[in-house]
Amino acid sequence: MTLGSPLIQRHGDGYRLVYDEVYATDLDDLWAAVTQRDRLARWMADYSGDLALGGRWEVADGDGEGAWGSGTIAACDPPRGFTTVWQAVGEEPTELVVRLETVDGGTRLVLEHTGIRSSSYAAGWRAYLEALDAHLRTPGADRDGEGWQRRYEDLAPGCEARFAEL
Repeated sequence: MTLGSPLIQRHGDGYRLVYDEVYATDLDDLWAAVTQRDRLARWMADYSGDLALGGRWEVADGDGEGAWGSGTIAACDPPRGFTTVWQAVGEEPTELVVRLETVDGGTRLVLEHTGIRSSSYAAGWRAYLEALDAHLRTPGADRDGEGWQRRYEDLAPGCEARFAEL
């Protein structure tokens, strides 16, 4: 799967990213992949804390160096979507909204990340969403941190250029 380019918009003194992708799986499987700790660990990162409405969570990098982000689940409508406050270490809080819907060919995932200040989020989310697709096609496979990093580095210059145009 090759993901399309995100919509990138100015939003206050930051930016808003929107990805809109269809995955070849059903609604319940995609919901589990984006909300269950064991599934998230297979394609994205290790999460700890409470992943329920009102819960606080932390996300750690794959090498055990500690949390690189945290947040609070602000809204949750299983299996249709959720909203979370997302705060990377050293950054202001942002809002992440994920919505799912059944469509011809699978399930649409719309990911909106609002309030970001860095182009790195565009490359990061694209690389993660590609890893999500790989996970859905091969559920038992573990995440490939080095492969993710290479993909991120390939995507970063193009994303930086798109942000510079705004």
